[in-house]
Amino acid sequence: MKTLKKVDTHAHVFSLPKTLVEGARYRPDADALLDDYLAHLDQHGMDYGVLVQPSFLGFDNEQMLAAIARHPKRLKGIAVLPLDTDTSTLVALASQGIVGARLNLFGKPLPDFKLPVWQRFLAVLGDQGWQLELHCPPAYLRVLLPALHDYAGPVVIDHFGRPDPEKGTNDEDYQTVLDLLNPVMHWIKVSGYYRLGAGERGCHHAQQAYRRLVEKGMGHRLVWGSDWPHTQHGDQVNYDASVRFLDSLVSDATTRMQIMGENALNLFNFAP
Repeated sequence: MKTLKKVDTHAHVFSLPKTLVEGARYRPDADALLDDYLAHLDQHGMDYGVLVQPSFLGFDNEQMLAAIARHPKRLKGIAVLPLDTDTSTLVALASQGIVGARLNLFGKPLPDFKLPVWQRFLAVLGDQGWQLELHCPPAYLRVLLPALHDYAGPVVIDHFGRPDPEKGTNDEDYQTVLDLLNPVMHWIKVSGYYRLGAGERGCHHAQQAYRRLVEKGMGHRLVWGSDWPHTQHGDQVNYDASVRFLDSLVSDATTRMQIMGENALNLFNFAP
């Protein structure tokens, strides 16, 4: 019987930049090198990895592209792109292993997707079938998800949908997001549990969010990511802890394998 392969759908690799993008919310304190990441994948039996452009590098995706170029069959990427990106640029990036674009909206104003510049950007991405990855608070998601109703590609939501650390999953905004989820077009990364609150609070909120997501019929749309190197939280968590938390979050081995395997393979089109 063929063993299903596993995917880590969310990690970052970078060398410390000399300068940060304007408006960067933090400065990393250590390199996150590709060889170290690959060692984690190997140690935990991960066949594939997805690299996500970190916010502090802005539109300069070169480090991620260089990493993918070293292992193009094992790695894919999610880029950060300017709104005037054209189709030829997307085609070129796709040939280098990029499959989606990320909008990290923490610390930024809520975008108006009705504006022509956004309509054009979303149309260009959607026409190529690219993923649109959203990293933002629930108050943003409740506005953006309806505005993306006609988006032509998958919509991927980072880190459980980022329920508020103080309010948790009972927050009105998060409850609205849960009601808006569509298992035909939306995907959720069960990753970065420590971003949902300090210590046990983050674990509790992640557990509550997981249960709510399953209740909403999103079980086959959940994917796992290590969030390595756990930027801003590297002193609290490591790759081993991220894997252990998934084991505790999803106690059933078959379901856990579906999240790490089948679901992720389907979303990212890795070879099974």
